[in-house]
Amino acid sequence: MLNRRQEQLIKLLTEKKEWMTSRELAGYFRVTDRTIRSDVDAVNRQGDHPLVESNVRKGYRALPVAGQEPKPAQNQGMPQTPGTRCIYIIQKLLLENRELNLTELQGQIYVSDSSIQNDLKRIRRMIEPYPGLRLVRSRECISLQGDEISKRRFYRELLVAEVQENFLNLNRLAHLYRHFDLIEVKDIFVKVLEEYDYSIHESLFSMLILHAGTSIERIRTCHYIQPEEEQQGLKDTIEYQISRTFFERISGRLHLEIQEGEISMFALVIMGRRASNYASDHIRLGDRWLNIRRLMEEALARLKEVFGVDFAGDEDLAAGLKIHLHGLVERVKNQVVLEDIFLEEIKQKYPLVFEMGVCIVSYLEEQLQTRIGDMESGFIALHLGAASERMNSVRKHRAVMIMPHNQVFSGMCEKRILELYRERMEIVRKCSYFEEEEIRLLDPDLVLTTFPIEHRLDIPTVSISLFVDPETEANILQALNRLDKKRFRLEFTSHMGHLIRKEHYYPDLNARTPKEVICCLCRGLEKEGIVDEHFQDIVLERERMTPTSFANALAIPHAFRAYASRSTIAVAQLQNPVQWGAFEVRLVMLFAINEGDQRMIKIFFDWVSDIVSRPEELAKLTERCSYEEFTERVME
Repeated sequence: MLNRRQEQLIKLLTEKKEWMTSRELAGYFRVTDRTIRSDVDAVNRQGDHPLVESNVRKGYRALPVAGQEPKPAQNQGMPQTPGTRCIYIIQKLLLENRELNLTELQGQIYVSDSSIQNDLKRIRRMIEPYPGLRLVRSRECISLQGDEISKRRFYRELLVAEVQENFLNLNRLAHLYRHFDLIEVKDIFVKVLEEYDYSIHESLFSMLILHAGTSIERIRTCHYIQPEEEQQGLKDTIEYQISRTFFERISGRLHLEIQEGEISMFALVIMGRRASNYASDHIRLGDRWLNIRRLMEEALARLKEVFGVDFAGDEDLAAGLKIHLHGLVERVKNQVVLEDIFLEEIKQKYPLVFEMGVCIVSYLEEQLQTRIGDMESGFIALHLGAASERMNSVRKHRAVMIMPHNQVFSGMCEKRILELYRERMEIVRKCSYFEEEEIRLLDPDLVLTTFPIEHRLDIPTVSISLFVDPETEANILQALNRLDKKRFRLEFTSHMGHLIRKEHYYPDLNARTPKEVICCLCRGLEKEGIVDEHFQDIVLERERMTPTSFANALAIPHAFRAYASRSTIAVAQLQNPVQWGAFEVRLVMLFAINEGDQRMIKIFFDWVSDIVSRPEELAKLTERCSYEEFTERVME
């Protein structure tokens, strides 16, 4: 029977699908070359046929199982489940207001005709509560027909559901914990909080549950936190009592052995920013002491330097990262590697946040002088994503309300609108009449009015009902969505349009490996004097940390802290797909940034996140074409 490390060895080689030297494997698992050789021998003795091929010069690689075709990497950029396919189809019918050709649809989302028919049945059930809507089939096309009010209501409620799927959506992440029910864990925790009459800030709740889920996952495999010393006074706090009660119930429910270190650590997580009073700023690693607070502050400073994003004032992030770094250093000391629970989920859906996590891990590797597992990037990204969400919530659209002096109804109207859109909009002024110059000076993003007005200002104006009916809700929501798109489009057009140059566009590149593609693109940039001779090595080093493929079509190699003389995106359309990490890639966009253009990093990654979520547009973008056609597709 294989041990855990040997199982992970097979998984790693199978996913890599390429040669790895014994030195690389030994460094990954923090063992000796001899141990790797012994593990390979044990793996090959396990079955009827060898699973790993050995080569004196190249190292090791996984062999396909006899009689079994290699499974293609799942295209995470496409809707994979019936639920996501239904939403994809509905949104196209609602937003694009046209018929869908079912044959073309099969090609777009790579499913069979029977799957499409089942999806249509589900959609018909979804629209049953909307009597004015119906799906109509005409030969090979499908359309959504009905009155506009019903469509708007359906559209509004779909969007509300989508907005609720925020960064730390527990229902979406729960399925990634395979050995227990994360939602049940959440329910147990909520019950304990109610018994102690203890409130948790909404923005921190999901992080707490994910921390609890990860702790349970580690406890299941007998990996425990071993604090170096007892925190003075911690056991006298209510947070410690809550943590103890919670883990006692988890222990009884899941039949796990809980140790003191887990209770103390979770108590500190519950405390949030107050945990600094109990968690030491210092921790020992080998023969030296590390200042965790300074390490955390310098890591955030690195983020600001690389991405131009300043998290320095977020005390909740500082507290969470400090506790996480304590655990990370303990894992490094004990050579413990976190399991890959939701790394690809974060990487796929939130590429910028994931890159910030990778950046912090890169910095920590420099400071700790050791290799840190990829999963640490994912967990740090969770902290950064929650902080980004808090930061972005501050950037609300500014609205002016024009309504008559009716204290009862106008107050109710404002209250209802704020209840619906508080996270995205703030009311900066209420007026009983419209005066163009006054509104111009306020410079709002949006005007909401209960009576018709005409003006010459370039400000979106939405007519609303004092009673905030469904049509009002839909109109405001659409206006806010248009403002979001406008904000992004302005940034994208202003900054990204000139970065893709004809001399760095390769419409038919013949390459077999990611390294060949990267070297070709970097050579072109170096020849032009855009980057120096070290840039290529830095890009390859970043690639070795974790592949930069974000969907079964696209890879975006880049470099940390290696700047270009001018910001440029080098593009390669590949003759044949190249296996790039878990995905087969057909389009490569290498991003080289000038030191003064750090804002472009966020804009670029926002665009990547958007394009991989739109499979039809991504498929169009990866089709080989001329430089002019490609830039037109990017700017669409």
